Amino acid sequence: MNVQANQTEFPGDNQNVPWYRNGQFILIFIIAFLVYSSSNMLSLTLPKFASEMGATSQMVGTLAGIFATCALLMRPISGQVVDNEDKKITLRICLLVLLVSVFGLTLSTNYYMLLIFRGLNGLAWGIGSTLCMTIATSCFSSSNMAAGIGIYGLGQSLAQTIAPMFALPIAGTIGYNGLYWVNVCLMVMCLLLTFLMKFPAREKHERHYSLNIRKMICFPAFLPAAMTMCNSIAKSSITAFLVIYTGTMGIENIGLYFSVQAAVIFISRPLVSKLADTVGTMKILIPCEMLTIAGLILISRSQSIGGFILAAVIMGIAVGGEQPILMGECVKSVPPAQRGSASNTSYIGTDLGNIIGSNFAGFLVASVGYSFMYMSYTLPVLICTIIYVILYSRKLKTIPIGDLNAEPD
Repeated sequence: MNVQANQTEFPGDNQNVPWYRNGQFILIFIIAFLVYSSSNMLSLTLPKFASEMGATSQMVGTLAGIFATCALLMRPISGQVVDNEDKKITLRICLLVLLVSVFGLTLSTNYYMLLIFRGLNGLAWGIGSTLCMTIATSCFSSSNMAAGIGIYGLGQSLAQTIAPMFALPIAGTIGYNGLYWVNVCLMVMCLLLTFLMKFPAREKHERHYSLNIRKMICFPAFLPAAMTMCNSIAKSSITAFLVIYTGTMGIENIGLYFSVQAAVIFISRPLVSKLADTVGTMKILIPCEMLTIAGLILISRSQSIGGFILAAVIMGIAVGGEQPILMGECVKSVPPAQRGSASNTSYIGTDLGNIIGSNFAGFLVASVGYSFMYMSYTLPVLICTIIYVILYSRKLKTIPIGDLNAEPD
């Protein structure tokens, strides 16, 4: 489809300043942080809310995965929408739909209403997440891109830290529907912040939409995106069922697990990322994947809050290392003009992992119980790590000797 339209591009005048002096980046950082905080609150509480409504474990798994399922439906076109449409209008539409979805959750009185509005939430963020990342990367030049992405990622980690600290206590005090009113306020704040952002005048360009698979998926980023998918399979089971699992054992304050994990991610991510730049990404990624496996085993065997807190520390170090490394590998696999497509491919991996992980976890819980479910989820991480190492090694062998110094170890 070729239609005359305008294009929003971001000016390069402020691309070389530090992130804390870049007003455009700070605004998109805050917007993304608030949306991720809202999403983490919903991910943590909706399964428990549905369970208290009488939903089965399979239904809970479906609810936990519906956000990723609907987000995934938008991924094939989200990169093209971001590249072709007015970013200011698109961002406001996404936030408005997010607002409508969380408002719907405040009115929800049964499982199917939760399913519908959480799905609507996923549809909006399927485009919104790619758009926010694209706006954020557009605020930096190539020389400070890595630092900018790192800070943007820390916002997500901070959201993961704060959301569990407030979500469960608020839900316990004013109820789940009351908690979702807090989410309504967060989305209103995001919408208001867009009016402070400065979008430059648009220039005429041709829209290009295509159903060609090469336009939807960035194949050079496939390998790290596949590893991201396997990690998401494991992590989605924790988000969906840990609160319910520990509840069956009479363990209270499990929200500490999510806060501790996110705090460790927040602290370890810049340190691990810097170490990866020094010693090579593979020398950090493989230990992180092994820590993920160890964390899942510990979760499956723990009987007290202490064991789960230790698992949170282990998983936090693992996620703090593997997430930026794999996202960086996706982005570095393509020229700058295709970074949006590469980021979108990474998000596709995350969404697929969340869908597979949460839904299959529901069936495993019903069949063999929580403990065995977590133990079995070590297998996809182990298998994918082995395959990743083999394929990555073969890829390095195809690089000319003179270019090896530019490649990660």
